[in-house]
Amino acid sequence: MFLNWTHRSGLGAELQIPAHERPLPQVTLSDQRRWQQVERLLHDDDIRLYVRIGGLFLLLFAQPLARICRMHADQITQRPDGAVTVTFDAAPIELPDPLDRLVLDQLARRGQASYASRPDRWLFPGGLPGKHLVTENIRSQLVALGIQPSAARKAAMFDLAAQMPVPIVAELLGLSPNTATRWATLAARDWSQYAAMRRA
Repeated sequence: MFLNWTHRSGLGAELQIPAHERPLPQVTLSDQRRWQQVERLLHDDDIRLYVRIGGLFLLLFAQPLARICRMHADQITQRPDGAVTVTFDAAPIELPDPLDRLVLDQLARRGQASYASRPDRWLFPGGLPGKHLVTENIRSQLVALGIQPSAARKAAMFDLAAQMPVPIVAELLGLSPNTATRWATLAARDWSQYAAMRRA
């Protein structure tokens, strides 16, 4: 309020307030540990299927759990050649084996709920008709497995930002350009010449 008053009165014309720079995110999960967690979710049949898929979308594609739980079934597509894709934002991503088979199994099991209803539009239906799975359901089970969602997502984001240009990361994962740029900066990769590279 004081600064607004000085501006209105003309007393603060010479004042310049430096912009507050957000600190870069910190990555605490090692790449080796992250891939160990990926391997366990891919192959451990004792873990609930939806927890495995949710955790893999988190660890491989840096998707927040809240967005994962709200995914629609039509975000998954099986092409005529058998390849399975997932679309988180604008562009489809082809899923590797065996994740593709796990996702197809999840699509087939969505109707096995404790209530009778029409086919659900959610990829992860919740316990109430028409509702998606609540975030805490997956989060608590991942934590019990030793997977911390926040640390896992940051590690995945760091890895993806190091491998791909900012525009591609933003388009595939549904990130703002500013967020993707911050992660690229953290990963110490300069993709500023990406547009020129594509035109060449």
